[in-house]
Amino acid sequence: MLDLILKTIWLLLPAYTPNNFAVLVGGGTPIDFGKNFFDGRRILGDGKTWRGFVGGIAGGVLTANLQYAVETLFAFKIYSSLPYAEFFTLTMLLAAGSMIGDSVGSFFKRRLGYERGARFLIVDQLTFLIVTLFISALYAPFWKLFSVEIILTAILLTPALHLGINYIAFRIGFKEVPW
Repeated sequence: MLDLILKTIWLLLPAYTPNNFAVLVGGGTPIDFGKNFFDGRRILGDGKTWRGFVGGIAGGVLTANLQYAVETLFAFKIYSSLPYAEFFTLTMLLAAGSMIGDSVGSFFKRRLGYERGARFLIVDQLTFLIVTLFISALYAPFWKLFSVEIILTAILLTPALHLGINYIAFRIGFKEVPW
């Protein structure tokens, strides 16, 4: 069981880390350019910026490449079992899917009247993952590494990981709220 949990976390680090990088490098122009949706509410809000979006994806890809180097250095194969082009494409999809999924979650939160930073259990913890898995699963090499068991483990594990990491980020001053 521990092996399954560790493998799931390892496989999803390129999807788990982009939002953290986005917080670190974000700011600047909002993705929605400050525009409102037809319901009068912001499309995404000031918390979703182009710099954060691109920086988050870059951070996820950086994380994946560090993982690839660690696997090569310590002679174990998970990501490094793929040809590099497949690995790079897959981890780019995981990172981009994470940022797209986070934006989708913000879109729905705005529609439901939740303001930036407001807690919305399940949507905050799983929207990014569901979108990430959906987008990445369209790429055939995804299925070389991700089993149904790993996907189900991710769905069960991610809310606790998400809440824990966000609480740590809050405690050290990187986030304004602990969720």
